Amino acid sequence: MGSNEFDSLVLGLAEFVRRDGRYPYPELLRYALNKLALELTAVPYPRTLTGLLALLEKPVKTWYPRSLLPKEFDSDFGLLYEGGLSEETSRYFYEELLEQGKIPEFATAATKQIAIENYQFYKILGRLQELYNNDSDPECIQQEYVLLRSFLIENGYTTPAQLRKVFFKTRHIDIEEVGDLYEDCEENEPCWNCDRCGPLFKKYGKLRGIKPSACNDHRQDLPYVRKITWQQGLRRLKFGIHLRICLPGLPEIRLFHTLKELQRKYPDQLCATHLYPGIDRYDLQLCFCDGATWAVDIKDYQNPYNLAPKLTPLFGEGDLHYDESFYVIPIQRLQQREDYIEILREQAIKLPSSTHLLSDAVFQERVINKIECLK
Repeated sequence: MGSNEFDSLVLGLAEFVRRDGRYPYPELLRYALNKLALELTAVPYPRTLTGLLALLEKPVKTWYPRSLLPKEFDSDFGLLYEGGLSEETSRYFYEELLEQGKIPEFATAATKQIAIENYQFYKILGRLQELYNNDSDPECIQQEYVLLRSFLIENGYTTPAQLRKVFFKTRHIDIEEVGDLYEDCEENEPCWNCDRCGPLFKKYGKLRGIKPSACNDHRQDLPYVRKITWQQGLRRLKFGIHLRICLPGLPEIRLFHTLKELQRKYPDQLCATHLYPGIDRYDLQLCFCDGATWAVDIKDYQNPYNLAPKLTPLFGEGDLHYDESFYVIPIQRLQQREDYIEILREQAIKLPSSTHLLSDAVFQERVINKIECLK
C-alpha cells in the first residue's frame, strides 16, 4: 500500500460523498478500502460502515501507516468531517490530484466528471489569457475577465435572468458557459449563504461552510448568514468553483474594495488600483504618483507548509512590471499560528527575499504609510 492507494482512497471518498453515500459504493473506494484492510496495523479495521466512517474522521496520523502518507497531506486532519470531505481532503483532492492531473486511468466516469467540472473555469481562463495576448483590444478582455471572476466570488447563487442581465453584452464570454459553473437547486430547497465564505449546506441540522478553519460560525441569526429566497431557476456554485474560485476570492475582493476606498480619498497619491491584472497574473496592482508600482497576491491557507511550495516570484513583464511585490495572508491565519510568516520564509525556497510576506492588516498600514509619505 502506498501513495497510489492513498490517492485512490481520497478519490473514492470524493465520489462517495458526492453520491451521499448511496449504494453501490465507488469502485475506487472499494479497491482502496480492501488495501487498507490488509495494511492497517495501528488500529483494528472496523467491522461496520458506521465504524469505518468514524475512523475516517479521526486524524490520519493516528491510524494510516505514516511511512505511506503523502507529505503533501496534513495528517492532523481526518479524511472526513461530519460526513463530508474534511477541509484538508478537499484541498488535497483539488490541488494535489485534480490540478496535477493525477486521476488514474481506471477512475470511474463519476470521478472524472468531478475533474471536468474543476477545469471548466480554467478552460475559460486559458482562452481569455490567449486572447489577451493576441487580440487588438486586450482592455475589453481584461474587463470581461474581472466581471466574470468578481461575479463568481460575489454570487454564490444566481438565476438565468441575472446571468442574462450581467453577461448579455460580453463579447468573449458566453452566458451558457458561466451557467455551467453553477448547478440547479432543488425546488423549494432551503438555501443559505455566508458573506464570509459563500454557499452553506446543512449537516446534522447545522449550517456548515466549505472551509471551517476560515469560517465556522453559521448561526442563522448572524448578520452575515442570509437565507436565499428560492425562485424558479435558482442555481448554486458547483463545489469545485466554490472552493477554488469563490472562497479564495473573497479576501481578494475585500482588500480590493478597501484599497479603492483609499484611492477615492487620496487620488493624488494612490493613482490606480487594478484587480486581476493581465488576466489574473496576480491579484492586485497598485500605482502611486511617484511612479512606483506594487504587485500583490493574496493567499489564504491554514497550513504554511502547504502554501510555501506555491510561492514563486510574481510575473512582472510588460505592463505587469512592479517595483515591489507582496504575498498577503489574512490576519486570522497568523493569529492561529504565530510562526506562520517565519515558516513561509524558511520553506518558500523559490521566493526571493525581496518579496514581502505580511498580513492583510499590515499591508493596509504599509499602503497608508506610503500615501502619507507622498503627501
